[in-house]
Amino acid sequence: MIDPLLRPRSVEDGELAGLYRLHVRRLIGLATAVTLDRSVADEVVHDAFAGLAAHLGEVRDPVAYLQRSVVNLGIRVVRRRERARTLPARPIEHTSTPDIDDLWPLVSGLPVRQRTVVVLRFWEDLTQDRIAEVLGIPVGSVKSTLHRALRTIKEQL
Repeated sequence: MIDPLLRPRSVEDGELAGLYRLHVRRLIGLATAVTLDRSVADEVVHDAFAGLAAHLGEVRDPVAYLQRSVVNLGIRVVRRRERARTLPARPIEHTSTPDIDDLWPLVSGLPVRQRTVVVLRFWEDLTQDRIAEVLGIPVGSVKSTLHRALRTIKEQL
């Protein structure tokens, strides 16, 4: 049997403020090391604590949860920045780009799932991960659905 003093406990409401006071500076340092940006690090740590607050009572080791969250969120931010920096800039061809009003009839003619993914991606500006979360489907399904929808629209132009 595990000694109750050695076993990680669940986080209680009153402990969250204490955890914040004890660990916020170290977590900001960790996030800054991952993201190389102090202001982003503050947001990452805030999001990690928000995630912990949302799972109060379920988390057995709150410090490990916070550390893992800070690292994962920080890496996600870095990857997004790198992706944005490495994407080649494409010249905008105003003459060949359809007007948004011209595209809506094509989008509205798509099957409901494809239309929903296109609207969430381009009108609501959600990431593929967020779309998957909102729709409750795998990210791979979002990618393939979006690809099919865009191919259909392109064929109709």
